[in-house]
Amino acid sequence: PRPATRGLASPLQVTKGDEIHIRASYSRSRIRFEVVSPEAPKHDKRVACPRWLFLRSWDEQRVDAFRKAIEKALGKIMEEREQIPKLDRHPLRLVHLGAGLGQISMLAAQLAREAGVTDADVDTHGSYLVAVEQMPKITALARHIFRDNDLDRDIFFCAEDVRKLPSQPTRAQLIICELFDPGLLGEGILVLLNAARIKMCNAFDHHVIPARASVWAAAFEFGEHLKSCHGFDVSVFNHYRTGLMLDLDSALANGSARQLSNVFEVLKFDFVNNEMPAFHTIKLMPTESGRVTAIVFWYEIQMDMEGEVILTNWPESIPPADFSMLEKDLHRPAPLRQAVCHFQGEYAKEVVKDEAVELDIGYTQAWPQFIWPGTQMVQRESGEMVPKTPPMPRHRMGYEKLKTETEDLERKLQHGLMFDEEVLGDGYAAAERVALEPNGNPNYTIDPQNANYFHMMFFL
Repeated sequence: PRPATRGLASPLQVTKGDEIHIRASYSRSRIRFEVVSPEAPKHDKRVACPRWLFLRSWDEQRVDAFRKAIEKALGKIMEEREQIPKLDRHPLRLVHLGAGLGQISMLAAQLAREAGVTDADVDTHGSYLVAVEQMPKITALARHIFRDNDLDRDIFFCAEDVRKLPSQPTRAQLIICELFDPGLLGEGILVLLNAARIKMCNAFDHHVIPARASVWAAAFEFGEHLKSCHGFDVSVFNHYRTGLMLDLDSALANGSARQLSNVFEVLKFDFVNNEMPAFHTIKLMPTESGRVTAIVFWYEIQMDMEGEVILTNWPESIPPADFSMLEKDLHRPAPLRQAVCHFQGEYAKEVVKDEAVELDIGYTQAWPQFIWPGTQMVQRESGEMVPKTPPMPRHRMGYEKLKTETEDLERKLQHGLMFDEEVLGDGYAAAERVALEPNGNPNYTIDPQNANYFHMMFFL
């Protein structure tokens, strides 16, 4: 069981034997605790951070994988520099894409110092590491963290879109990319890594971390258990399986998922040589009869050129396709989650054990595609071809409408396109409402998710 927690507005320094008076209050949806006496000093909250980013700071195996790969790459770079006359050497430069709070940036800076970068180099050439992160709300926090660790001179934090930067006069010898999610492509590694290499790195002489990556997958049946849940048929909830991430180990353990095929390799990327896979068709051999409602997929990343340091979110309950992976320096991120592509409506496919079916494999700029042959495709505004949306029940169509409006509002807020005073006034009122009673007032007709975005816009 997990207890509920509620943070205080400001931390309170106490000693043994102190008497503290706390006032408790509640609304329709939350309980609030306030320290009445002694008075706590108020902290001016000028920084904000998405909660999910804190998870990365606790992920020791992920950090360890990056540490080993960066250490190897810097060793090779410094050896190459020793072969060049000192007056002809270009200054050492590193680029870190998807820096987040700067944890890996600080790690790389520390390793660069250990490899031979000195204060004199920084005084002469300036910062030797460029950390690139587009999320505007964490810029102040990341810079604050760099100052606290005396690395603000070593690391230059860039909050711009790397695609809009001019070509840099001083080129990097190493680029580190953290732009991958449980499905590998979801954070834009294909687009942003290529743009950064063109504008910020030596043309033919730079190292890339990660070096290579593969996407593996298997077919699954989800939601069959909902046909008899405590004696009731609640399978209608299967219409709302729209999430892109899941914990496959937990799903297999609790019986909500059933594996229908062996693991198969989907896509293979070589980031060093910039070799991308082609669209292709595979033969999927079912190991069980059933209804394929989803393809679950995950990555296997070779962090170094030799392929000895592996970072993978391979589910622990599914044996590897090649057991030689277990003989390498294996690291698993935490929490261990996989990506999923759900087949909606008529796209869910009935399969029979040992009767092969074809599956077309492709990918967009940010997501792999799994398409049954003969599926009708339509073109999005971005130009990408995607499967045509299948017929849906009326309740699901209402859900999709609300979801689309929410995503559109989020996009407008993130890109700063909402400057209409009337809209901002309504947004501020919504933000106040959700701050006091989130999802509480039935007379205030606004989607709670939209209200949360307004709250983030005005108060974080």
